[in-house]
Amino acid sequence: MKYFRPHFQIATLAGKQDRLISKIGGVPWGLPEKYWPACCGRPQKLLAQLRHEPPMLDLGSPGAVLHLFQCLECGGIDDCGRDAVLLNESDLGCGLVRIEGFNVEPDLGNSLIGELWIDGWDEVDDGIPDARFSEFFDEKSVWKLHDEFPAIDWYSCREKTKFGGSPRWTGNGPSFEPPPFEFLFQLDNYLFLDGLPPNPNEVGCVVITNTLKKNGNSDQTCVRPDAGRTQENAPWAVMYDYGSDHHYVDFTNLGSDGTLYVFFDRNQQPHEVRWLWRR
Repeated sequence: MKYFRPHFQIATLAGKQDRLISKIGGVPWGLPEKYWPACCGRPQKLLAQLRHEPPMLDLGSPGAVLHLFQCLECGGIDDCGRDAVLLNESDLGCGLVRIEGFNVEPDLGNSLIGELWIDGWDEVDDGIPDARFSEFFDEKSVWKLHDEFPAIDWYSCREKTKFGGSPRWTGNGPSFEPPPFEFLFQLDNYLFLDGLPPNPNEVGCVVITNTLKKNGNSDQTCVRPDAGRTQENAPWAVMYDYGSDHHYVDFTNLGSDGTLYVFFDRNQQPHEVRWLWRR
């Protein structure tokens, strides 16, 4: 099955946003306040603002824009605290939107969800035939697929962030029965970026380096930004395994090892979006 792997750019390293883009976290572009959902007595945090960009993300019509929100007071674990708002670009204004209480620091996280921009895509084919898609939603069948396709790294943060194709479930197995919904995309608890980690003062958050010692133990070094260099929309943390060719960022509360899944029903008008996260 073909799917798409997004390229992320940390917003605090990218400059000022001057137009509508597809992104994770931060604050929304042009969103009227009436569409901003609340939970636990406060505005929810923007989890994603994503443009219709087929074939990577097909939201049903040109100009469609998907907004995901998460409450970081309750975490969006149960039926509340996780909303989806599907609009058209014509419904949006211009400029970044901030409303009263948007950045109140919650019980389960930071004042904003860490902001990353999507600035490209890789097309990937995992070799699993499209005809076997339904097996991903059956408990026994999905584990057989794991055995049949051992070359797939089913649990890495790189492979568990993907748009299209089939879901990569956590170790707890299938968590959603699709019809009439279809799988849109998923985000891992940690988002993967190529290259060495940025400087803490430049990125605006802590940078954590893990170093594996000869005795098998691991050392962890945490370097924080200097006073006044922290940025509100920065990732919650940047992490790096010493000697690797990539780093990864923590951006929201998905239980430290969770995965977020998004599903879409084209049969309803307006189209319905549901999302959930599971460990």
